[in-house]
Amino acid sequence: MKVYFHFNFGKKKPDNKQIIIVSIVVSAIVATLSQCTGVSENGIWDLLDEIQRKYFPQTILNELVIKDPEKLNRRVERDVSRSINEAITDYNRFIEEADKKYKPRYVEEVNDESVCFTDECKALAPPMRICAPWVDDCPKD
Repeated sequence: MKVYFHFNFGKKKPDNKQIIIVSIVVSAIVATLSQCTGVSENGIWDLLDEIQRKYFPQTILNELVIKDPEKLNRRVERDVSRSINEAITDYNRFIEEADKKYKPRYVEEVNDESVCFTDECKALAPPMRICAPWVDDCPKD
């Protein structure tokens, strides 16, 4: 008994011949666009990579980027930079919220004239202190 139907699990990987043909065609298009527009080839590859990642994630272009170490390194660098920028944005937002919530208060005390005996001493500004807002005896603004 012969089996005429072969079932394969998962995504079918493109063979090397397809990858080479698509690589040549796409590289020629990228080089032509680079010459016509003045944009660097790396910039065009980055744009192409981001478009295919967002809209066409399971295409042969993804295989091209993964198999080329230079393009793969640029992808990793973009992903890491994006993650760092998002983390910095969140960190700055948390710090701003904490600064608003725990803003120190400056409290002026009454000038104690019992320790000042001269007019110059009495003319000085009253003492000032910083009070933390979570302390119970800290006066409100």
